[in-house]
Amino acid sequence: MSTALTCLAILVLGILITGTSIMLVRRFVPERLRGNEERREPVFAFAGVLYALVIGFVLAYALDGYQTAETAAGTEADSVNALSRAATLFDAESRDRIGHELICYSRAVIDDEWPLLHSGHRSELTTAANDRLFQSFGKLGRTNPDNSALSSSLERVSDLNKARATRLLKSNTFLPTMFWVFMVAGGLMLILYATVLKGREPIRGQVLFILPVTLLLLCSIYLVGVFEQPFRGPNALEPVAMERALSSVTEFIPDPRADRPCP
Repeated sequence: MSTALTCLAILVLGILITGTSIMLVRRFVPERLRGNEERREPVFAFAGVLYALVIGFVLAYALDGYQTAETAAGTEADSVNALSRAATLFDAESRDRIGHELICYSRAVIDDEWPLLHSGHRSELTTAANDRLFQSFGKLGRTNPDNSALSSSLERVSDLNKARATRLLKSNTFLPTMFWVFMVAGGLMLILYATVLKGREPIRGQVLFILPVTLLLLCSIYLVGVFEQPFRGPNALEPVAMERALSSVTEFIPDPRADRPCP
């Protein structure tokens, strides 16, 4: 959904909620209980501040998870790039074998694993490619135990595995249900309370006061929903970094055999 359509949907929903709230208060709340009395304002202010603090905390948590997933995807792609450069420090056979495994790993991440992240699953094809890459460096370790380039490469392999593990973890991490209950139920309570406070105003005055509150609450909940899951929704992360790494590796490895079909 485009940004314009999203904004329009939030506006329409806000108008519907505002209208429903005004109708319910006018029908079920006696007129003597409506109005902006002095004793009610502190209660509304306290509830609003408490709700804002919780929303801010939840949004910060969701945004942190989104940024962590984005950073992990970038680190994973950087590791693939660095390993392709390090492969040139070994013999031609090892260089081409490692280049081939890096290409296969990148393809598996882009074509097979990334679509699965939407449902929080990992790709067995990517896991197999990762295992073959590790075995290739393990074979080098048996023949070149004191090679400094190999030690550096093994660190990069470790970074790649950690980044992938973080990416997979963030694809299957959800906010506790109670947070959603609080955000939705608390938001509706605030809207109804605001309607009661302005219950003696003309409808136009009520709408001008309540609609902005409703829209702010809806936007806050929407942002939490967008950033809670980094790999789904309108702002889902795409494998752009890994696509660039794949292009770089394919161009950098000189032997065309490295670009042969993957297992």
